[in-house]
Amino acid sequence: MAGSGTSALTPPALRPWQRLAVKLAAGFAALTVLTAGLVGAIVHERQKREVEDTVGTQLLNIARTGALLVDPALHAEVQRTLAKDSRAYTRLRKALAAVQAEVLLPTPIRTLSNYDPVKRRARLLVTSDGSGRPGEPYPLAAELLEPLGWTFEDGVARYTRIYRAPSGAWITAFAPIADTRGRTAAVLSLDYSVDLYFDRLRELDSAILTSSAAGAFAALLLGLLVARRLTRPISALTRGVARVAAGDLSQELPVRSRDEVGQLTRAFNEMVAGLRQRDFIRNAFGRYVSPEVAKTLLESPEGLRLGGHKRVVTVLMSDLRGYTRFAEQGDPAWVMEVLNDYLARMADIVIAHGGTINEFIGDAIFAVFGAPLDHGDHAERAAAAALAMQAAMVEPNRANAARGWPRFEMGIGVNTGEAVVGNIGSEQRAKYAVVGAAVNLAARVEGCTVGGQIFVTAATLDRIRALADVAEPVRVELKGIAEPVLLYELRAIRGRFAQRLPEPDTGDDPYVEIALPLRGWVVDGKRLAGEFTGAVTRLGRHSLDARLDSELAPLTNVRLRLSYPDLGQASGDLYGKVVGAVPAAGGPTTIRLTSVDAADQKQIEMLLAR
Repeated sequence: MAGSGTSALTPPALRPWQRLAVKLAAGFAALTVLTAGLVGAIVHERQKREVEDTVGTQLLNIARTGALLVDPALHAEVQRTLAKDSRAYTRLRKALAAVQAEVLLPTPIRTLSNYDPVKRRARLLVTSDGSGRPGEPYPLAAELLEPLGWTFEDGVARYTRIYRAPSGAWITAFAPIADTRGRTAAVLSLDYSVDLYFDRLRELDSAILTSSAAGAFAALLLGLLVARRLTRPISALTRGVARVAAGDLSQELPVRSRDEVGQLTRAFNEMVAGLRQRDFIRNAFGRYVSPEVAKTLLESPEGLRLGGHKRVVTVLMSDLRGYTRFAEQGDPAWVMEVLNDYLARMADIVIAHGGTINEFIGDAIFAVFGAPLDHGDHAERAAAAALAMQAAMVEPNRANAARGWPRFEMGIGVNTGEAVVGNIGSEQRAKYAVVGAAVNLAARVEGCTVGGQIFVTAATLDRIRALADVAEPVRVELKGIAEPVLLYELRAIRGRFAQRLPEPDTGDDPYVEIALPLRGWVVDGKRLAGEFTGAVTRLGRHSLDARLDSELAPLTNVRLRLSYPDLGQASGDLYGKVVGAVPAAGGPTTIRLTSVDAADQKQIEMLLAR
């Protein structure tokens, strides 16, 4: 898999506040601040309630004690006379002052009567410090109205919650003063400033705030450390996913924990191993079949199921002329080097045109167009691939000639027809195959070609007629085919796959008029079907003209032996194919040489050099 898209798939750089570690650390810090704030608020409220309960209870006890020391008769007299210099007022003030001094109360104790909730006031009667005049109005804060009114109403002592006045924060306690008949005639009131307690609460709040800030900072640092430890494998996974998306399956990630992140890392490594194995299998398939077949087999749920179906396809068969003799006589390393270079070039061309390499048969190639991928223009693709394959023979032949190796020529047959495509074999070993009459006919057509030639059948030509340039048809009778078959030599194709057959190089193929006796045999498959004799009248490097005692049909394969009178010996086996039309009576037959061994090629060169 290529890695050219790595940069496009690399995760974009994140800003600091976008990083998961920073978010987690900020979350830890925020949680710490929130927790400390909640704790501080709870502590503040609890301390405030404790102050209220503690101070209020103490004030309530003082108020009750003070109310018991107030003589109802004396207080009734002060309430009646409103005289500050009376004996009753003096005795009551001294009693209240004694209580204030005993409990170290910083604020005066007073008695109130004539409570008026509408005007939010009462009348002041006696104070422990002698301030005020008896009977003067005493304004009441809003927080005092309800508890004071209840005390006047039910005669129960009570204290207020903490309330704010212009002079600060206070708690006030009330205790009833009963008259001689037991009714509440007045109320003893005393105040206590709790600003000191609030100062302490503020100090507590400040301490909580400072602790919260310190805790938040510590949580931020700890969160960064923990989040970094947590996000490091996640970041590694992100980079690993980017590498996999770009095609790099070479690296696995280290598993550093046994938690969910460790399990995720192990799962990622298993996924990478599976992808690597899949690619290995695909590449292994691709060495023998085309990537399309490998992809179909690996990705389709039905890809490996045995069986097939009929489909119209175009079959291409190619074969090298003269390679068999080279393989028998050449160095094995050279033989395989030449073969691998040839097959690699041809396979690339077939695959580039959408074909599938179904099989390599020695130096022969069996390719199919239109399966497993259903290209509607499979005939056009096959024809263009055949032309490109012939053009690709120029470079390896030039390299072979430079190394002293023989030149090779390739014949190609192309046929379009219905075939059965699918998997054949067994559950243990199967292959993707194309079988049917269309394949057999393509093989027969290829056998009719000489080196550098492409024959297409009428079925193929019908699909590419508007694009193809072909020679006049050749009528041949093929083994296993009841009726004669018209074959067309493909010269060029136009359109998006435009290709043209390379012009034959005739400049280095001189001819010499000569008279050499020959003996020949017709080659039918792998057996010799009939013998004939004659004489060579014209000899070239790649072909000869001969007058034969038997008429041979065009495209007949033959094996020849020439007699060299000057040497007093015969040649080795020369293989060829009859080309051209049937000669007129007594006329020469042209035979294209398809395989000549090195000794005979040298002898031919000597004859041409005369």
